[in-house]
Amino acid sequence: MRLEVFRRLEMLDGQFALQYGKLVQKLLAIAFCAAGAERVTERGTQGIDLEITRAGGSRLALEVKTTKSKVVFADKDLAGLGARAAEGFAPYFAVLGPGLLDEWVFAHYCLGEIRSGAAYSPVQLRPYRDPELEGWVRDFFDQAVIEHAAVAMGEGQSGLDLVLRGYPVFAIA
Repeated sequence: MRLEVFRRLEMLDGQFALQYGKLVQKLLAIAFCAAGAERVTERGTQGIDLEITRAGGSRLALEVKTTKSKVVFADKDLAGLGARAAEGFAPYFAVLGPGLLDEWVFAHYCLGEIRSGAAYSPVQLRPYRDPELEGWVRDFFDQAVIEHAAVAMGEGQSGLDLVLRGYPVFAIA
């Protein structure tokens, strides 16, 4: 991760510790919009966090998590990804660690291999990762953070919601 991105994320975490994960989720949604997704659905409350339709029609369901060290997936996270997989979505965990050297890990969810309630570090999820998906959105996420962190600092989630509504491919659920 670029140093300026890391610093902005640290500032967001410091000011909005309880909302930090949702802010990062919205920044990731902005990144997917900018990356050329055909449709991006973001859920700020219940359900799978992001649903992405890529050019060519492939559909992704992402459960987004930020972590200081390890992440725990709840029954509802696994059930939601399982339900989306049954509907034809490719199910993923999108995990971002706290360090300067951390990047997004987009880990494909394989039913039965990730346990509810168990703690996983981003490194433990790497065998399931999708490097192509990570590469597709990496620079766009950095740019989203650089361009919109100030909005998040000033207006929180509602400010990022306004940014998202500016993308014609965005749908709020």
